[in-house]
Amino acid sequence: MKIPLVSGFLEDDVYEQKLNDKFMNEVICNEDHFYHRIAKALSTKNIEPIVYYMSMEKSEKKFIHKYGHSIIRVPARKINFLHEPIIYSSNLIKNLREDFKICNFVSGYYIMYKIPDMFDYTVFKLNKEMPIIARWAGGNHNWLAPIRKSIKKASLQRCDKILVSSLEEIKILKNIFDIENNKIEHIVNPIDLEVFKKRDKKIAAEKISMNPDFQYLLFVGRLTKNKGIELLLEVFNEINLQFQNIKLIIIGDGPLINFIKNFIKKYNLEEKIILTGRLNHEKTCYYYNIATAFVNTGHSAGLPNVIIESIASNTPTITTDVGASKEYINEKSHNGLLINPGNKNDLKNAIKTILENEKKFKNMDNEVMKKFSYENFADKMTSIYSELLKK
Repeated sequence: MKIPLVSGFLEDDVYEQKLNDKFMNEVICNEDHFYHRIAKALSTKNIEPIVYYMSMEKSEKKFIHKYGHSIIRVPARKINFLHEPIIYSSNLIKNLREDFKICNFVSGYYIMYKIPDMFDYTVFKLNKEMPIIARWAGGNHNWLAPIRKSIKKASLQRCDKILVSSLEEIKILKNIFDIENNKIEHIVNPIDLEVFKKRDKKIAAEKISMNPDFQYLLFVGRLTKNKGIELLLEVFNEINLQFQNIKLIIIGDGPLINFIKNFIKKYNLEEKIILTGRLNHEKTCYYYNIATAFVNTGHSAGLPNVIIESIASNTPTITTDVGASKEYINEKSHNGLLINPGNKNDLKNAIKTILENEKKFKNMDNEVMKKFSYENFADKMTSIYSELLKK
């Protein structure tokens, strides 16, 4: 069975550059993005997943990911319109019609807040021809303009299944968009539990040539404004004066990299803040193992993949009280602390609490871990595909 894993984003905008052949081969084909983890999980069930990326590159081309599955880059058009551009790809629709019996969106539903997007366009074109699986990935329905919300509601109602990662999102789909309960499936993106797992700090530190005697704060993600990295830097600069044995590790790249470098230089933090750049999961996993706390200051809802990675690594986690995070991280579970988004005092107090009580937040729930496995994800998705293709 062939399954298309479709991104509704113009990925050139996501990566802030065109997806030319060199970038596809060197970056996209080697990264551990959740699109590809989904593909890897499905491959364990003899499913042939094909990941679709839209790009303004004019040629359609096939690439092979390091996990072994295919990636198809399809040409798309971008037309500037009011505050948001119109994105669409007739090539994508053509591919889906000719080669598949089902359409599985892996990107979030809420791509554009003011105008119809590629998700709406695809649903409109294909909903009577094949089953469509959507993904509710956070976002904020209050940001949708009234007419936009009505269009989005119609698109969602035409879908055969909608995947969500939190109980809160189920309520929103039911109460705001009038989605029937039997169309909603609660499922979490998978991670490789052989990569992200509990390890001895000294052994992990040796793997990445780090000193295990320090207390490390860890940030992993795109260096963009919605990630809250500016607040984390500000707080770290202040508590660094109180805790002499701490360092901050930042894994990732993005448009704020120069801002971060300038901040480090301005406050003479060259010895206290470590910038690794983009890393694959085979290296990133060890940084979770040496971290005293993983810090997620992002404002996005849903369940960030980095939260799943942190939990699997048995790393105490500080995260914003947004989306599904509170369903997995809280003080009662002894695995981390929740903070209000953008609240400086909350973040500072949470970091201090874990630095002073690290062992208190080292609880691991094996039942929760099962939800994150490739096997669990693949079993659920195989069941969904079979159900929808029988109709």
